[in-house]
Amino acid sequence: MAFRLTFAAAVLIISGTAFSAVTITAPEEIKILAVNDQEVNTGLFRSDNNQYKVDTGESSISVRYTQYFEHLNGEHDIVKSGVVTLKTPFLTDGENYRLDLVNAPTSFEAAKKYAEQPVVALFNKNKQMLVQQSGANTEQKPWLGKGIFAKAADLTQKKSTPVNQPAPVYTQAAVVSGAASLANLNSSNTADQQLIQLWKNANKAERQRFMRWLAEQAN
Repeated sequence: MAFRLTFAAAVLIISGTAFSAVTITAPEEIKILAVNDQEVNTGLFRSDNNQYKVDTGESSISVRYTQYFEHLNGEHDIVKSGVVTLKTPFLTDGENYRLDLVNAPTSFEAAKKYAEQPVVALFNKNKQMLVQQSGANTEQKPWLGKGIFAKAADLTQKKSTPVNQPAPVYTQAAVVSGAASLANLNSSNTADQQLIQLWKNANKAERQRFMRWLAEQAN
């Protein structure tokens, strides 16, 4: 059965329809601004549960700590931090992750201090911390201040290094999870690549026989 599924996966890859992603959620206090320096429009298209789809693998996620406070006299304030850029470990296809604040403040005065050096962490579905990032990035981002209709550039190759941020702190859970994911990915890629090569080397008649056989397995 696994052999048949691998063949089916190979057909999807050949046809260009394969897709992999992970889901990241965040509380109201964390506003996701960009992923791999590609701006996220959280103003109009933010989901009710604050979920985002991110590519499998490593990503650079830029966020901002934002918290609303209403005072006893009826006035209110919004505390905002600078941009915090968190470099994730390897994220496994189909898994759910959550961004959260570490030692989040509860009072307005504490929040003002916290905004100077916010601490954001990424957790897996088992609530294990994978990486923690403190401090705000002072580097000017190209997408800051742009409107929602600004031209979207292909930023998949942009892996900018944050400025004036301490190094991220990765936990043992991130190392173990990343190693397992990479092992599974390499194993899958090896089998898929072999099948793709077989497909490329096959003639038209052989491909037709394979497609008929594949159709029979679905019955």
